[in-house]
Amino acid sequence: ITIIFKSYQDCTDQKVYQAVTDDLPAAFVDGTTSGGDGNTKSLRIVEKVSGKYVEMHAKYIGTTLYIRQLGHYLTLAIRMPQELVMAYEESQDVQLCVNGCPSSELIDDSGHLPLPVMRQLLPQGGAAHPWSVYTLETATTKCHEKMLVKDIYFYSCVFDLLTTGDANFTTAAHSALKDVEALHPRKEHWHIFPSSGGDGVGKGSKFFVSRGLVCLILVAFL
Repeated sequence: ITIIFKSYQDCTDQKVYQAVTDDLPAAFVDGTTSGGDGNTKSLRIVEKVSGKYVEMHAKYIGTTLYIRQLGHYLTLAIRMPQELVMAYEESQDVQLCVNGCPSSELIDDSGHLPLPVMRQLLPQGGAAHPWSVYTLETATTKCHEKMLVKDIYFYSCVFDLLTTGDANFTTAAHSALKDVEALHPRKEHWHIFPSSGGDGVGKGSKFFVSRGLVCLILVAFL
């Protein structure tokens, strides 16, 4: 994950933050932990759990970010004003995803989900996958242990278990929902439900779900 805070008037110089698996620093790449003059600290990093969870607070643009490492994966949650989210031009090649996920990362389900794709990444003669292979039933049961409401986070959890077999995604999905509850000011928007309104993944159901957290590479320009 790379996050770039652009230089903004008298509030902060440009600051760049970078995190990779097993390296979640509590400072920007220049070694500082804040931006702004004097005691203002209009931009700052707060380490909540060493190497596992950091928060960034950019008061000058009303933005908060949570970055976590769960298992081998990084997660990112952002709260920022809508006018900033939408403030981009078509000529820009990088901006926050505001119009839904790319079509290549959507599933139009008509009764089947792809079985674990990680096997396909193993070289010939490679070792067997160390994680469990979940069925739709066992993945649903596993995700239901932490997530009682069958919303988009629940279905993303099911999909990630089916495609990776990595149980860390159960915690990741649950954590993502908790971040929404902490960051989103309107409780009625905490849960996002599939467009079909159904409560399961079965034949005849149709819904769209992102790839969750698999191979996440995100650059956010703020």
